Formats: sequence, C-alpha cells, structure tokens
Amino acid sequence: MAFSKILPVEIALDIFSRVPSESVLDSKLVCTSWNNLLRHPSFSRMHLKHLIHPSNSSSHSGKLGFLALTFWNNIFLYIEYKENHDHSTPIERITQIYFTPPFTSAEFLGSCNGLILLARYSYKEPAPLCICNPFTKEHVLLTEIKRDEDTEDDKNSHWTSGFGYVASTDEYKVVRIMLKTEFFSVYIYTVGSGVGWRNLGRFNLGCSVYLYEQAGIFSDGALHWLDVESQMIVTFNLGEEKFSELLPPPPLPPIINSHCNRIGVVDGFLYFAMYLIVEESEYYDVWLLHKKNGNSDMKEREEPRSFAWRKEFRVEENEVLAVTKSNGVLTCNYNYLHFYYTKASIWKRLIDYKENFSRVFPHKNTLVSLKELGEEDTKIMESVEVKETGSHDPSFNQLQED
Repeated sequence: MAFSKILPVEIALDIFSRVPSESVLDSKLVCTSWNNLLRHPSFSRMHLKHLIHPSNSSSHSGKLGFLALTFWNNIFLYIEYKENHDHSTPIERITQIYFTPPFTSAEFLGSCNGLILLARYSYKEPAPLCICNPFTKEHVLLTEIKRDEDTEDDKNSHWTSGFGYVASTDEYKVVRIMLKTEFFSVYIYTVGSGVGWRNLGRFNLGCSVYLYEQAGIFSDGALHWLDVESQMIVTFNLGEEKFSELLPPPPLPPIINSHCNRIGVVDGFLYFAMYLIVEESEYYDVWLLHKKNGNSDMKEREEPRSFAWRKEFRVEENEVLAVTKSNGVLTCNYNYLHFYYTKASIWKRLIDYKENFSRVFPHKNTLVSLKELGEEDTKIMESVEVKETGSHDPSFNQLQED
C-alpha cells in the first residue's frame, strides 16, 4: 500500500515538499493517488518554502541554476552549475526549451521564485507582458494598461518594468513606469488579484528620469533602477507600493564613465558594478549593499540609510550572476559564461555558446502555479519541445584547465 494512503495528508505533503522539482513531476506519473496528492492547493507553496529555505541555498549545496534567453532566436536555456573540487566540468546540465512567446522580439525582464516576466521589446509604448513558469509550462498574457488620452502620443517618454515578490502577503507584482521629463507615472499589477492594472499616480523624485535601460532589479522586497545621470538608485517598495528615498551609490572616483556602471543582484544582495580602467585594461569593482547592523534581511519599512556599500571583488564583466561556495564568481558577457578566481585574479571560460544571450538570470525550477495564484486565463505553452543536452552539447564549448 502506498505510504500516501497510510500517512495523514499533512505528513505526506511535507515529505513530497522536500523532493526536487524534477522528481515531483515524475512522482505524479507513478499512480493516481500520488497525482491527486501533489495537486493539493497548498503543495506548491509548501514546496517553494523548502526550496528557498536558507539550509537549501546554493551556499550550502554548491549547486546553481540559471535561465538564459538568446538574443536573436528567443531560445530559453536552463544551465545547471555544480561546484566540484577541480572545476573541470562544473556545468552539469543544459536544457533547451523551445516555445514561441505570444509576441515577437521577446525581452527577458526578470525571474522570481521560478516565474519569469517577458515583454515585447519596446521603450516608447507599454508593450505586452507575459508571465510564465518555464518548468510547469504555465503562462498568462497580462491585460493592456488603460491610460488617459493626453498620454497616448507623448513622444518624450519611455517605459520600464519590474517584477518581484512580497513575502509577507505572498503576492507577485509587476510594475510598469512611464518616464517623462518631469515625473514618473506608475502602474502596478498584482498577480491573481483579478483587478488588472492599477494607476498609482504621478511621482516627482527630484532626479532625472534617465534610468539605465534595463528592467528593475528585484532585491529585499523592492525594485531598483539606476539613474545614469545622477548615479542615484531609484527604489520602489513593492509591499507599500511607493518609492523610498533615493539610494546613493558607493564612493565614485573623480573621473569615471558613469554610463558603464550598472546594478544587479547576487545571492540576494543588491550590487553596484563600478567601471574603471587599470593599466589600460577595463574592470568592474563590485560593491554589495549590506545592512549596517550585519543582518542582511530587509524589513519592508526600512529606508536605504539603514544600509551601506562594501567593496567585495573585481571582475572584467559587469554582469555578475553568483558567488560560488568556494568564493569564486560566475559572470556572463555576450555568449560566454566565466568563472573568476577572485583571490588569484584569474578566470576561465565555462561556456561559449553559438548565439549571444540577451539576459541571464539566476533561476530555480519551481512548481509555483499561476492558476493557483488566481490567474483565470492561465494557459499551457503550446509547441514545446524540451531537449536535454547534458554538459557536452556541440552548441557549447566548455574550456578545460590547461
């Protein structure tokens, strides 16, 4: 007799919630009772809770996952890194997922708890957005934003977006900002709420509106954008749905090409990649934002003044993906994935793909369901083919140690 029939439902669910995502999908095929059990409304949330628990973090296991989108053909790649002692073949698995987004020229805007946000590339209009879980194949096309007529043909504006999660309310939110010369117009969409886009109004933050041309960076319950002209960081608190005070950058050198600076997130910390030239070579000093009292957890009402920048390491690329268990650094640039030995100031190339990446994000395969979150128009991706390539696919060139 199956243990799921012997044990109480709560205990059986707790056991399955500790199983890897891939194994959960296989378990659904074992028998009807397991399939019904794993469709329990609370299971996906229980599974996510265990998956993101600190004891299961990459710093303990040495295992990291990344989702990449290629620039021209919109091919999704799931890349799995597993640290080993000699770093000879750390790329354990590469999975290609082929599907056609509901719009052309797809842009990868963010990844949060296994859900990703896609958009049709556009800065002059509120382009269509799609949220999907590439692991479960669920996706939903978000409704269009309804605006006042006097904003429809404004040529002095562009758009930026962000995607994040509010842990205290278990809500996923998408933010769209229309940037004008004088102010920001902010719209917000709460996944599963059923009310569509809400207009939060206009905001004047006392800085320019020339934000770095990338999606908002999600960290510590907030979205962040870098204002290229002032180098100040615009922060939007998702829980309170309002802007916090501007966050100043780390100490900048007197002469710097500020347009090469950027922000990102690594291991849950917001980082600032500062461009500099040393002996005619280009580098980036990476600063992490730490809480002043040593606790990295940010409460929803805390302001940026409670945090301080700390310089951590120097690399040659500004796209930092992760810090490994051995304190190495994984970065990407164009079609490459690199590993940096920061203490020895040397690096090696792990992946040389045949096509440039448009974006690469740290990513976990999860069972988070858009339908269970309340999205009624959720659909399953059609024409999907998953190709398991392993670590020796001819599309990739993994360089070994000399």
